[in-house]
Amino acid sequence: MVGFAILVVFVFVAAFAPWLAPFPDQGRGATNLGEKLQAPTATHILGTDEFGRDILSRLMFGSSLALAVGVLTVAIAFPIGVVLGALAGYVRGVAEEVIMRITDMFLAFPPILLAFVIAATLGRGTTAVIIAMAVSFWPWYTRLVHSQVLHVRSQPFVEAATVLGLPRRRILVRHILPNTLTSATIQASMDIGSAILIGSALSWIGLGPQPPTPDWGVMFNTAYLSGSFVTFWWYSTFTGLAIFLVVLSFNLIGDALRDSLDPKLRRRRLIV
Repeated sequence: MVGFAILVVFVFVAAFAPWLAPFPDQGRGATNLGEKLQAPTATHILGTDEFGRDILSRLMFGSSLALAVGVLTVAIAFPIGVVLGALAGYVRGVAEEVIMRITDMFLAFPPILLAFVIAATLGRGTTAVIIAMAVSFWPWYTRLVHSQVLHVRSQPFVEAATVLGLPRRRILVRHILPNTLTSATIQASMDIGSAILIGSALSWIGLGPQPPTPDWGVMFNTAYLSGSFVTFWWYSTFTGLAIFLVVLSFNLIGDALRDSLDPKLRRRRLIV
């Protein structure tokens, strides 16, 4: 419930940022050099940045971009990984070998390193970051679904459906996939937070959207380059806190989904 409450707040802020932000123009990038790098006050609750822009307004406008990066990354990677994993686990043979060897090749690289290389190749921008992370995320779903399909396809109800002569496509879609997507769904809920974190890291090193876009990674990078971690502590602190809270919310939601969808954990709670 805590994770869900935090997420609801971020989604609400992202949807209504133009009306909720105290300084909408500054949230979009308008400068106010007369008030640059001011500590938190009653006017600027979270202080201002190096161009005098209200940090609270910038964070509000950046929340929609952060959520979009996380959700779109998983929305692209999840179906690709699920389809390939299901085909490899059910069809077997040459198709399985080809799909899984390609998957292993991608898994040989850490996700953030692979995303860095792809984003650097595609060029700067939000689209490049999303594509780069989707390419680095899909192999994990493929490997996970593949192992689940191998387990489920040997169950008696699948064997019975095969003996009855049901089409292979129907067996896969109606009987196998619904019983294999629990783990992948839980992983996807947690990966949204991971995608936001990695996306911020890519923006931090200059591969994301460019200023004055209110991207959290760009804001954190600007705070670092200006040497304001100590002197102007509010700039990096509140930006980092926003990233921390939204990632925490998705991790808590993923844990809750695992507890509610895992039959072993449900039985354990009933026994206790």
